[in-house]
Amino acid sequence: MEKPFTYFLTWLGLLAFLALTCASAYVPLGPWNTAINMAISCAKGLLVALFFMHLKKSGALLRIAALTGLAFLGILFVLSYADYATRDISPAAWAARP
Repeated sequence: MEKPFTYFLTWLGLLAFLALTCASAYVPLGPWNTAINMAISCAKGLLVALFFMHLKKSGALLRIAALTGLAFLGILFVLSYADYATRDISPAAWAARP
């Protein structure tokens, strides 16, 4: 069982990342805002997975199951982007000019 102090430090880390996310919304960095916010969200997800889901001290089978879920999510992202990237841009029938 984890020590309560570990949970407290993890909570503080999540709050710090939340503050970074909120602060980055007010800094105009263009496309870098998305990249920075995605990195922050990945760090928050890693903290939650390691400490609150107990993956840090779990067995190999549970870690493999978590990685399989992440791999499946990655496959879904790639397939969704492939669908989006191959679509033609055409106006809707009601929005077309005569």
